[in-house]
Amino acid sequence: MRALRVHELTGPDALWVDQVPVPARPDGDAVRIEVRAAGIGFVDTLVARGRYQVRQEPPYVPGMEVSGIVVQAPERSGLAPGQAVTATVACGGCAETVWASVHLTAPLAAGLTHVQGASMVVNYHTAMVALTRRAALRPGERVLVHGAGGGLGSAFVQVAHSLGARVAAVAGSAERRALARTAGAEVVYGPGEWFAAMRAGGGADIIVDPVGGDVFDESVRCLASEGRLLTVGFTSGRIPSAAANRLLLRNASVVGMGLTELLRADRGLFARTADQLAELISAGLRPPPAVQYDLAAAAAAFRAIENRVVAGKTVLVT
Repeated sequence: MRALRVHELTGPDALWVDQVPVPARPDGDAVRIEVRAAGIGFVDTLVARGRYQVRQEPPYVPGMEVSGIVVQAPERSGLAPGQAVTATVACGGCAETVWASVHLTAPLAAGLTHVQGASMVVNYHTAMVALTRRAALRPGERVLVHGAGGGLGSAFVQVAHSLGARVAAVAGSAERRALARTAGAEVVYGPGEWFAAMRAGGGADIIVDPVGGDVFDESVRCLASEGRLLTVGFTSGRIPSAAANRLLLRNASVVGMGLTELLRADRGLFARTADQLAELISAGLRPPPAVQYDLAAAAAAFRAIENRVVAGKTVLVT
């Protein structure tokens, strides 16, 4: 089979497509999937440079989110050969075949293409779990999303809007701000505009921060009373800390969100979240169009993500 492999932890220049054997079935209940589309994101580029907390030893196959067709499934798994599914894996998604754990595989929601399915696996599951389970979003609350023109940020905007929130967004370019509006943001700010506007408007009930650094520091100051700051990443490169006195004065909280750890601890979470998202999809939710690359052009896709020239989600088509 064809598989994208990272041969050195030096970034896109060390990525190319190889012919490799189909991987052996892993221990435990696993589903063999013929991959039609694989989602990639900023985390994948960090792993490919050895800059992420989870380290892969080269050569390895990147990719944590797939959509495809079941080839083989255990009995009583609820899955059957020929069924369209989505799944998340630790790595290995950027290939023609992958094995996924049964509890991390779910039917592809009705009405979605494989490209749409792959574009939603990590980002939309993260957004749904973060907003409903971790931040306890209530309809009518005001949500501010940083990095709203990226794949993760636009997913937060769309899910929050679909759950009845009033959404404001921050994005760095005109193209990314347009994407945030399309996803459902009522108002969109540039990087130099949001702080004063949020302070003047009384702050946000929930602030979604995938950036860290100075953005985190300023976001703490923009929380409304009993507000929650959701920290979901540190693309700025600086891991911040919150001043406890600011949290005390606002009765505010900083809430961490790490999907991998929650999925490991709660084996039913992926399926339940897929069901929640399927309800939103049946009501009309669709992800913004993904930026598509052929598997053979994956190095260019990784390079575009690193250079921040991609608005929205990137998907490799096999």
